[in-house]
Amino acid sequence: MSDQLNLEVVTPHRTVLVEDIDSVTLPGIEGELGILPEHIPLLTTLDTGIMSYSSNGKTQAIAVHWGYAQVEGESVRVLAELAETAAEIDLQRAKEAETKAKEYLVSGKTETDWKAEENRQKKYESKLKRSIVRQTVAQSH
Repeated sequence: MSDQLNLEVVTPHRTVLVEDIDSVTLPGIEGELGILPEHIPLLTTLDTGIMSYSSNGKTQAIAVHWGYAQVEGESVRVLAELAETAAEIDLQRAKEAETKAKEYLVSGKTETDWKAEENRQKKYESKLKRSIVRQTVAQSH
C-alpha cells in the first residue's frame, strides 16, 4: 500500500505530466471525481473542466478538454483530447474566445435549418466552457 498516486496526463500529441501526488480531482461528465490512494478501479469519461491535484500540501490545476481517466491500483491515467497547464494558457486569448462565444450565443438563430442551428449552439457553448476553464486555470497560477 502506498500513500501516493502516480498521475499521468497525456494527449495525442504529448505527455503533459507524470508525477507522484497525494490526490486528484477529475472533471467527470456527471460531476467531479475525487481520487485518493487505494481507490477502487475505475474507467470514466471526462468533460471539459479543471483537473486539480495535490502534492506535499500544494495544489496545482490543469485544464482538461474531454477524454478518459483510468484508475488502477495506485495509478491514475488521464487520456485527454487536450490538456493545458496554467503556464501554457494565453489568458488574453481565452478572454477573447469567451467574448466571441458569448456574442455568437446571444446573436440569436442564424441558421434556417434547426439541426444546423442546434449544432452551432453546441459548438459555441463548448467554446465558451473551454475559455472559462482556461481562464480559471491561468488565474490560479
